[in-house]
Amino acid sequence: MKKLEKVNYKGFIWPLIVGIVLWCITPWRPAGLSVQAWEMFAIFVATIVGCITKPLPIGGTTLVGLVFTVLLGLAPMKDVIDSKGVVVNQGVLSSFGNSAAWLIAMAFIMAHGISKTGLGNRIAYIMIEKFGKKSLGIGYAITGLELILGALIPSNSARTGGVVWPVVKSVSQDGYNSKPNDSSRKKIGAYVDFTAFHANILSTALFITGAAPNMVAQQLAAQKGYQMSWAGWFLTAIVPVAVATIIIPFVIYKMYPPEIKETPGAKKWAEGKLNEMGPMSTPEKIMSAVFCLSIILWVLSGFFKIPQLDATFVAFLAVSLLLITGVLTMKDALAETGAWNILIWLSILMFMAGKLISYGFISWFSKLVQTGLHGISWQLVLVVLVLLMFYTHYFFASGTAHMTALYLPFLSVAVATGAPLGLSAMLLAFTGAFNASTTHYANGPASILATTGYVKQSEWWKMNFVLGLLYLIIFGTVGTLWMKVIGVW
Repeated sequence: MKKLEKVNYKGFIWPLIVGIVLWCITPWRPAGLSVQAWEMFAIFVATIVGCITKPLPIGGTTLVGLVFTVLLGLAPMKDVIDSKGVVVNQGVLSSFGNSAAWLIAMAFIMAHGISKTGLGNRIAYIMIEKFGKKSLGIGYAITGLELILGALIPSNSARTGGVVWPVVKSVSQDGYNSKPNDSSRKKIGAYVDFTAFHANILSTALFITGAAPNMVAQQLAAQKGYQMSWAGWFLTAIVPVAVATIIIPFVIYKMYPPEIKETPGAKKWAEGKLNEMGPMSTPEKIMSAVFCLSIILWVLSGFFKIPQLDATFVAFLAVSLLLITGVLTMKDALAETGAWNILIWLSILMFMAGKLISYGFISWFSKLVQTGLHGISWQLVLVVLVLLMFYTHYFFASGTAHMTALYLPFLSVAVATGAPLGLSAMLLAFTGAFNASTTHYANGPASILATTGYVKQSEWWKMNFVLGLLYLIIFGTVGTLWMKVIGVW
């Protein structure tokens, strides 16, 4: 007999309570807000809370939020067009044309090719072979691997779960008999595990395609008139990330030292793995060529405003090439559930955020805070907003939900108080990348690497608190000065 699928019904409690309470106080809403603006806010907040409590996977949760948006009359299914052909009310179906969501979906499918062909593992083994003579070297090798993968795999969870964690596990257990949930965990496994997590943070911060929250920031910043391109983001991030790449693995090494300092066996282990793989296969060569082409076109798209170089089109082109050459099949593409999942929930969340803008909620909030912060320098306001963006992540289990909820309001407040648009947009976006240095549930990679048994939860929180301060200092000082040099503000 078939059974019903398991649903976390308890997860619906808080979203319903929050949504109903906010909806019921509509008659007493703040002055200056329309009924529609407040009601849309109620649904949006309830949906974000649902993304945190997870009664359903995030795609299902956002679909429920979208259904309520239509049922309560806050958006039609199709666009409403006036007699002149102008869209006067955007329908929910139009949300699924969101370019950022499609870019990430296609990039997920491209990432499937890296895993399928074995290219990701080959890159990992080469890095260990070249830099794995010492434990510190392995830490830097893992970091370098993540930085490379950050340009190739747009999902930080996919990079960690699909490529980096298997390498960490193999190096630790197969190479040095350092096992999780065992006294041997600190031989080398704990250090490499924790370093791998922070390597993921750095790779996320370096590329606009490094993780979904970056793409959310790109879309929301565009609504304030600031355009983030692949090349522009990379140029802005390169210096603070480079500084952090030098400092972070070394600080972890000193703060959380492995018992094994020399690792001569890592090189031999990696060589053995490469010998097992043999020379690059034809699928690997094609995959490498397609990804190199994609990166080149993404870079060029930041300099030349040619429709054919649109970042989303480049991703479609890459997937098409992989299908045409036989590296991937349509079955592979359809089986990449992460791609279609993110296409649903990111499109819906972006649609809801857009409705908050069109109904005037964001402009009202911006004016409210601007009035409250009257007389305070924009520099201090921006510092406070960055700190809030960072430390409020203790209350979020999703970087995307956090970014969707707070980025645009915070950016609006910063600009309204006189802060430069470019500086505010990029600092807040970077903070959305490195605020994962908080909890063991901060994002997907944290959920993976904090539960391996190598790092205790108390250790995770304590060390991340220290490293979080380092990120804030590096991006707040080096990042700000670098953005001044290159003319971001």
